[in-house]
Amino acid sequence: KLAIIVLFIKVAFFHYLTSNDTSVSVAPNEYQKISTDELLYKDYWSPELGEQLGLTQKEYRVKRRQHHWRRKQEGGDSTPDLKVEDDLTFMHDDLGSHRNDVNIPPTMGYYNLSCPFEWYKYSCAAIQDNEVDEQVTAASMQYYQQHLAEIFRAFHSVSMNHPQQQQQPKRILMTGDSLLRQLFISLACNAYSLNIIEHSEIQWREVWPCPEGFAKCAITGGQHGGFDAASIRFTNGMEIHFVPHRGFAYTDMSKGEPDVLQRMKWQIDNLGNRIGFGKKTAFPPSGPMTHLVYSVGTHFSIWKSRKILSYFASEIATTLMSNERRPKIIYVITPTAHFNTGDGQYIRRRGRMDGETSKCVERVTYNPRAKMEKQILTEGVNVDVLLEYDDLDLGALHVHKGDCVHYCMPGAADLVAARLLESFF
Repeated sequence: KLAIIVLFIKVAFFHYLTSNDTSVSVAPNEYQKISTDELLYKDYWSPELGEQLGLTQKEYRVKRRQHHWRRKQEGGDSTPDLKVEDDLTFMHDDLGSHRNDVNIPPTMGYYNLSCPFEWYKYSCAAIQDNEVDEQVTAASMQYYQQHLAEIFRAFHSVSMNHPQQQQQPKRILMTGDSLLRQLFISLACNAYSLNIIEHSEIQWREVWPCPEGFAKCAITGGQHGGFDAASIRFTNGMEIHFVPHRGFAYTDMSKGEPDVLQRMKWQIDNLGNRIGFGKKTAFPPSGPMTHLVYSVGTHFSIWKSRKILSYFASEIATTLMSNERRPKIIYVITPTAHFNTGDGQYIRRRGRMDGETSKCVERVTYNPRAKMEKQILTEGVNVDVLLEYDDLDLGALHVHKGDCVHYCMPGAADLVAARLLESFF
């Protein structure tokens, strides 16, 4: 009876808030901006609250997170909750329901912005607006579910791995472009769903535009919009720090490191074959680097990428390999692009990409970037681990909408992230 009375009071309170301002109109299925004076995001979603506010469970969750983020930016005392919320939408969605033959806990996984670290533009369930988008979302979720047992084993082993007192927790630097950042997001979201994230700092940007291929764009900044640097600490003390290797995006280029490799080269030359995290991580690392994860990415031409990677191999990786106290070096092969261009690559010459060439094909015969990278890097010689996507036939799992490089999340990136996690141990 007491619970019913409390619920009635909550509903009546929100009814009072909204009924006293007739100008407030919240249309369903839209992420409208609502003044913090009009709604107080202090409660978790309930059917009664959703009906009163005209918001679905997902919409309220996203607005609540963005409200907390803005409060924190303004210097308020509100901070995002790192507890796994009881509204994992994908658990009750046809696209996200788990297969019965997979031995995993019911809270494993993320979907449709259920994870506070997700990006809107990679969440195909959030951005879908037509039948093709729905098919892409379903295919990506099916792939994720098919590999969920392997993904769970990797993350569960981390939750069970508590270093002995004489051992230092692992401290990992991931540096690359948006493709490597997707792996960071996957690591963070899958770990979050298992309640093994102890602390995080995500430098969400106030403005982060959607790509040109989006017919509509609901989130253009703040939480779920986009970030440059980000850091997480697991409950076992392991830290993962992501920093872009070529500065921060858009107008904030000067705030990031213009060239992480150049800085590492300076450290090797002046600090005795050692490298560090730099000064642009989201929170300060607790100690020296134990693992370096690098990927040159896809923002340069193959010729330019070959030049950058050759510099990494000769000036940084090979030199470090001779140092017994060096970090473990892991290189992530650039995933396959599936544009309708023969070899799947985006053609950078003006006027060469149109409505047809920008479509994603399901399969390409080879990945020219992967071929080039494996010509330069060799396990045991200049890197410890080469991690591949093995994704020549996964073109249907890309975001689409003119993006045949990034994969929907959850999806193909999560399996690679799980294997990357295993390589840390």
